[in-house]
Amino acid sequence: MDARHEANLGLRQIEGYLYREAHVREAHRKARDFASELPGLTTDQRLDVEEAYARVQVENARQVTRHIAERIQQIEAQYEARHRRLTRSMAAAMAVVTMGMVALCIAVILGTAAGAA
Repeated sequence: MDARHEANLGLRQIEGYLYREAHVREAHRKARDFASELPGLTTDQRLDVEEAYARVQVENARQVTRHIAERIQQIEAQYEARHRRLTRSMAAAMAVVTMGMVALCIAVILGTAAGAA
């Protein structure tokens, strides 16, 4: 693995970490906002509500991310299958064209040789 590849991998990992942390912070902010609208809660109850709400938000984000990743894998598989089909079709077409050109060249050579004789 070269240094550029390692650097890119490290940057993607850092980006992923920062994205997750930003989402967790946002989930906790939403949880505080939600809990602040519930009057009459003790401090412990408010903290429990905030933690439960944030946990649900993070789990929902994980499920959505998993769903998106699965869909990307499905689309990649479809693309790869289509690419293989197109590559086979193109190879077959090129073989036919090459055979036709070879046959044409042979016919021209034989025609030229027969006309010279």
